[in-house]
Amino acid sequence: MVFTPRDKLILSAIVALFAFRLLTIHAIQLSPDEAYYWNWGQHPSLAYSDHPPMVAWVMAFFTALGGNSELFVRLGGFLLSAAALFFLFAAARTLFPDRRDLSWDILLAFNVTLLFPAGCIIQTPDTPMLFFWAAAAWCGSRIVSGGPGWWWYIWGAALGLGLLSKYTMILLVPCTFGFLLFCPPLRHWLARKEPWLGLLIAFALFSPVLYWNSQHEWLSFTYQLRQGFSPKQKAVPLKLLEYLGGQAGVITPILFVAFTGYSVKALRIIRRESNPSYLYLLFLSWPVLIFFGFSTAMGKVAEANWPAPAYIAGFILAGAVYHDVYAARPAHRRFIAAGLVVGLLLSLVVQVHLLKPFLPIPPASDQTRQFHGWRQLGGQVSGIVDQRPTDRGYFLVSDKGTTAAESVFYSGARLTGVDLFQPERYVFLGELSGLRGKDAVLVLHGASEAGLKRYEGVFDSIEPAGSHDCLFRGVKIDGLSVHLFIGRGFRGSWTAAGGK
Repeated sequence: MVFTPRDKLILSAIVALFAFRLLTIHAIQLSPDEAYYWNWGQHPSLAYSDHPPMVAWVMAFFTALGGNSELFVRLGGFLLSAAALFFLFAAARTLFPDRRDLSWDILLAFNVTLLFPAGCIIQTPDTPMLFFWAAAAWCGSRIVSGGPGWWWYIWGAALGLGLLSKYTMILLVPCTFGFLLFCPPLRHWLARKEPWLGLLIAFALFSPVLYWNSQHEWLSFTYQLRQGFSPKQKAVPLKLLEYLGGQAGVITPILFVAFTGYSVKALRIIRRESNPSYLYLLFLSWPVLIFFGFSTAMGKVAEANWPAPAYIAGFILAGAVYHDVYAARPAHRRFIAAGLVVGLLLSLVVQVHLLKPFLPIPPASDQTRQFHGWRQLGGQVSGIVDQRPTDRGYFLVSDKGTTAAESVFYSGARLTGVDLFQPERYVFLGELSGLRGKDAVLVLHGASEAGLKRYEGVFDSIEPAGSHDCLFRGVKIDGLSVHLFIGRGFRGSWTAAGGK
């Protein structure tokens, strides 16, 4: 590949942004969700109550290589995010080979949103899922461009591995086959064996999750259905406005307006003339956004990251329309340039604030508060275990699974951590009768008399062991502060604490 000076400038900017993100993932403490997934990875399973296993497997692999540090918990997802850009670049180059600058522009635009840098830094099931979605989108681009049928087999493998990452990946199937149905030049694939064999490959790769769920009362599937479609008492128009606002926020407002406007223009072009590339990208983006808009209307507001796969194809589509129709118009050039500059500044400001909070946001409302205080809490838990040795040994109990995981991670990863009253979230630990008779460090957000009574029948006795005040920018954050207790002599088993 020959690099022009413009290519080198964009590539240098992206490398610099990734270097800054690498520094960030090393410097900041784990968020509660990251610690929760790390705890899964300490106990490998075919699936978990909340999600498929890929994020835990990735974390387990890299922490086995480099140890339990923030860097190695996040390193796998960081590398997958970087690799996803290759598929994004390749898909744009495959679909639009005569628009050389397009693929580089897409990489730059993707890196100045808030959504993509967040996925590089904070590791969730979305990170590996987006990698495999990008891989599948690239495979599809090869098929759209006249590639041989064996691309469907790689597409199926990407689909299956994406399903092992997050169930949202299933949306790729109706998006892709809907495209084939509405694209006459490529409709013949519906009568060929290759797409269906690709689906069979995906099913085979995903079958361990199906097996696990069949053995656990379909726990993971029912959890996700409740999560997405549980009704939220708010007027539907307000929920939809909140949903759209979240999308504009993570894409940045100017780029979201451009993405929407250029997508509408693409639809008009498709209605006027046959353009399989535009149609393919439209089907891989807007049905995802519409689906989560529908789930918002029916249940709770979709979190801003849920429709993230839509922007992989959506940004290529918007970029192609811009290059084909609007690039020669000064007003559009200035509008896109403003969007890129504003996006870059916003993403850098947010990342600096993540490292060292400085924005005038009330501490209790600042979302970066969740990256603070855990190391101090882990030190207190570790001190209790070291200063009060017992022949019976300790395990850790919290009334929040994420707090239990943070406490385990930052106390040296030597304790088993559980929420005794949500046993369905810990089926990967198996039967915990081996804990009977042990002592426990209790890390409780609610230390009221009623809250402690829940544990009275579970332990022989409970004694106070201090408290931890999470101080963020000099202010105590009640939701992250805890009281510490020691529970002597665990009487029960998993089922005694409320499990099945």
